[in-house]
Amino acid sequence: MGTNSVDCIDASKVEGENLLGGKQVTVVFVLGGPGSGKGTQCANIVEHFGFTHLSAGDLLRAEIKSGSENGTMIQNMIKEGKIVPSEVTIKLLARAMKEDKNDKFLIDGFPRNEENRSAFERVTNIKPEFVLFFECPEEEMERRLLSRNQGREDDNIETIRKRFKVFLESSLPVIEYYTSLGKVFKIDAGRPKEKVFEDLECIFSPYSLKGKVNVENNVEDCADEVKQIHLV
Repeated sequence: MGTNSVDCIDASKVEGENLLGGKQVTVVFVLGGPGSGKGTQCANIVEHFGFTHLSAGDLLRAEIKSGSENGTMIQNMIKEGKIVPSEVTIKLLARAMKEDKNDKFLIDGFPRNEENRSAFERVTNIKPEFVLFFECPEEEMERRLLSRNQGREDDNIETIRKRFKVFLESSLPVIEYYTSLGKVFKIDAGRPKEKVFEDLECIFSPYSLKGKVNVENNVEDCADEVKQIHLV
């Protein structure tokens, strides 16, 4: 087993453990259906505001590819149609944050459900700064996904619609929970990507790589305006 592998996890031992070795981080959860454009916008946030983008799915795939004991376990569970335990994904996320020199992270596609959410906060002792919810009409997400897979529309459309349904059923409780805490920015992601990023620029202005230019003046007004329109 390689030095970077993640050991198989006993949830009872992990609970409350400081997996980041005392490192203080800013975490933003990024949620949205398939085709909502969150990947494109995460890349923009990374470029303009210096966050590190972590995809739960990418981390799981990388662990499988590593050939580690934990990766083999993950692969076998997926093959058997089983759900990978939350603690496994959480420890991969925590390791990535600990090893990265950055202290600002976008966590994309996680938590997928309420159990993921509660386990993340319990295991890491980290609460997100806020949550971005990319809300996009199903018809638009479908159009975007099919345009990426030209020639395979008939094969993909049923699967795509199932993905929409699963996302809504599993993720809405997470969004509702953070809404109750006033932490959700609901982004109208059905618009052109340039318009979407204008909202994100307001939200992320305090994290500008250029320092606190205008943060104490127009930036606060801009952020307040975005909250009034989009905060659930």
